[in-house]
Amino acid sequence: MAVVIHQFKITGPQMSLTFVAPVGTTNIGRHPDNDLVFVHPLVSRRHAKLETTDELCQIVDLGSTHGSQVNQEQLASQKPYTLKSGDVIDIGAFHMEYEQIQQPEIVTGPEPEAEQPDEDAPSTPAAATPAPKKPRATAKSADRPVSATSEFAPVSRPFSAYTAKPEPKAEQNGEFVLPPGLSLDRSSYQQFLPDIYYGGSNPFMPRFLAMLESILAPIEWNINHFDLFLDPMSAPTAFLQWLANWYEIIFDESWGEESRRTLLKEAFQIYNRRGTAWALGRILEIYSGVEVEIDDQDPNLDRFTFNVRFPLREMQINRSMVEQIINANKPAHTTYTLMFKG
Repeated sequence: MAVVIHQFKITGPQMSLTFVAPVGTTNIGRHPDNDLVFVHPLVSRRHAKLETTDELCQIVDLGSTHGSQVNQEQLASQKPYTLKSGDVIDIGAFHMEYEQIQQPEIVTGPEPEAEQPDEDAPSTPAAATPAPKKPRATAKSADRPVSATSEFAPVSRPFSAYTAKPEPKAEQNGEFVLPPGLSLDRSSYQQFLPDIYYGGSNPFMPRFLAMLESILAPIEWNINHFDLFLDPMSAPTAFLQWLANWYEIIFDESWGEESRRTLLKEAFQIYNRRGTAWALGRILEIYSGVEVEIDDQDPNLDRFTFNVRFPLREMQINRSMVEQIINANKPAHTTYTLMFKG
């Protein structure tokens, strides 16, 4: 009996992989909780889902903002569509080519019964005439699809567009580069026009609207999904300084991108306790990547004085930047001593 494998070849912004849909439900969307995570303004947080059984695979659009397409036909919301081998699914800027593979199930037969020795024949030692080993059947086949995690196991973790294999970037060189998810010969704006504007082997209207959509759609994406820009963990790198302006923070080159995002994510907690040893220590820890000791309770210290100890050598860190951070976040009437390892 053949085993049906539901395979998808997925391509999109910074993503190129082969996905084998497991039996059950596979959720697709922009939110990290989904099984397939597609990060793009045209993808809703809960966009669609795959319902897979041993025999068939269905896709259901979950009422997404921009919809889902199969073979360039818009899917009706909340209505399952049974996929056929060769169908192409478009979800935002991501393309999923579906293929149904019939994998023959290899069943090993019963071991042959050992021949009964002839009582009249002379006995022979077993070591003298070794029986040839029977090759064991294996389920591995060159035709079996490869999933993103292993050759046989179904996918058990979400796929993120940020961790997949990046696609080569197109060099602009002054030439027009089509935004991802758009087309040169079709446009979603056409759905708002009467049917008279449809049809023809080389229609003018879809190509004309596609030109306008390539200009207006990116602006609409930024407006509809501006929440991505306001989240320090998903905002573009160039936008982080704009968020830092809310807290009068200026990052220099010594701040790594991960440290900038972490500080902006925790800034509301840190500024709520600004001027305390905890807040200062947390900023220094985010910047340096190591736990910093701040001692302001030693009875041998002078009044309004505290010590800052780094478990690093002075050459391992930017002392000038550390001093700027301390001076900007300590109480104005206090002084400190900066100490390093060794």
